[in-house]
Amino acid sequence: MNKTPLLASMSAILVLVLAAGIYLGMGARPNLGLDLQGGISAIYTPVLAPGEEEPDDFEEIVDEAIEVIRARVDSLGVAEPDISRSGTDIVVQLPGIDDPQRVEELIGTTAQLEFRPVIETIQPGDPRYDADPGDEVFDDTRALIEASEITYLGDRERGDPIELFDVNPDCDAAFDEQPSLPTGEFGILCAAPEIDEATGDQIDQDPIKYVVGVAQVTGENIDDAFASFGQQRVETGLELDDEGATLFAGLTAELACERDQRLPGDGRFAIVLDNFVESAPTMSSGVLCGTGIRDGTASITPGAGGVDEQERQAQDLALILRTGALPITLEQGNFELVSATLGADSLRSGLIAGLIGLFFVGVWLIWFYRSLGVLAMIELVVFGALVVGMITLLGNVGFALTLAGVAGLIVSIGITADSSIIFFERIRDEVNLGKTVRTAVRKAYTSAFRTNLAGNTVTLAAAAILYFLAVGPVRGFALMLGMATLLDLLILVAFTRPVVFLMSNTKLLTRRTVRASERPERRSTSTAGASA
Repeated sequence: MNKTPLLASMSAILVLVLAAGIYLGMGARPNLGLDLQGGISAIYTPVLAPGEEEPDDFEEIVDEAIEVIRARVDSLGVAEPDISRSGTDIVVQLPGIDDPQRVEELIGTTAQLEFRPVIETIQPGDPRYDADPGDEVFDDTRALIEASEITYLGDRERGDPIELFDVNPDCDAAFDEQPSLPTGEFGILCAAPEIDEATGDQIDQDPIKYVVGVAQVTGENIDDAFASFGQQRVETGLELDDEGATLFAGLTAELACERDQRLPGDGRFAIVLDNFVESAPTMSSGVLCGTGIRDGTASITPGAGGVDEQERQAQDLALILRTGALPITLEQGNFELVSATLGADSLRSGLIAGLIGLFFVGVWLIWFYRSLGVLAMIELVVFGALVVGMITLLGNVGFALTLAGVAGLIVSIGITADSSIIFFERIRDEVNLGKTVRTAVRKAYTSAFRTNLAGNTVTLAAAAILYFLAVGPVRGFALMLGMATLLDLLILVAFTRPVVFLMSNTKLLTRRTVRASERPERRSTSTAGASA
């Protein structure tokens, strides 16, 4: 027997176990799922505008919203988020979140970004502030729209009827109750609420309203978005695609002309996010009439707040714009913080029960199989070290262990023990057939490997079907079961086989230690004849 390949295979497994032990000894730990470490559980319901009929591709729109939410959550580095659809509702479960308010804002923000020309502003107390857009008080406003060149950029042509969108928004209304101004319509929008820098609370006063033109550039024209931090300013920088750069250049060129003509809009454009005007910058003197800004870049300055708050706003807005706008408005239903207490108690109880069961199984294996029983227990230790190290390593790419995953691991421990028992029983059967221990080990391994391969293939197939067809915790169970099953085959081939083969050349493996049947005593022919 060539011992070199056997020793090399066994040593490789032991090196992996040592590496896993060092990795865990340095403080590395598996990422835990929502049920084990707590986090956020939320439900969002897609809502349509009043009077809007549900489109035929409504489910596809919901699926697209799920992908946008997933991209936003992934950008935050949340481990093993569970984002799925229940009917038309979107269920979001995020483990280990320490800033739920920020996540709530990121998920719920529709992020419909538009750049619109400002026709004029409406201050609180102006007769138009609460008037219907169709009233006579807006006659002068409509005349300004007719006279403005900027409002005709895009698909609209001069001569088309000019009507303001028929809703004058209530700035005190909740965010999800604000009317949506269609991209190709003129209308009235509220300025975003002002925030007190000291307290972070919304200032209770009526904001300015803006009469705005047709949206010239939208979020679909954004190639990239990033937070930019200077010594005295924080902003979200935007890079536009070719079409957006062309449109933005045309918009700013016309606005610079309106600035020079001192029209009521004063050459400003409104940066509109989800139907609120975040800011309305004026064209600087460096932007020339008829030339505009032609480098395809723009920036958005965050609202009031301290430096840390402004940096957070800039980063979050860049993240939202970079991952794209939600294709539909989402109404938040249930949003709750989930405590890890229940999951931790269940895990603790499960581990205690598992250790008690493992103790009795170990006692029986060692009593019945003796040296092979000790090997079976060592094999389970090797399996445990490798599987925990693997789970911890996968945590670096976002995997998190859930209570269902722990259940999958417990099942796989039984599978690993069964693999050893099948091998040992085949050895005993071969010895009972009259073979030597060394010959029995070789024959038994071939037969046991085929049996284990067939059984593990069925388990792997079941795990794969569960993983691809199921959602939520069931996928964690399937993934752990599949990974552990593959690891079981590896340990059988690369560790158990070489150890048993090497033991067969020693007194550790004999007819007695494998509990083979005693050989019947042979009687000679002469003795039998004499007796007769």
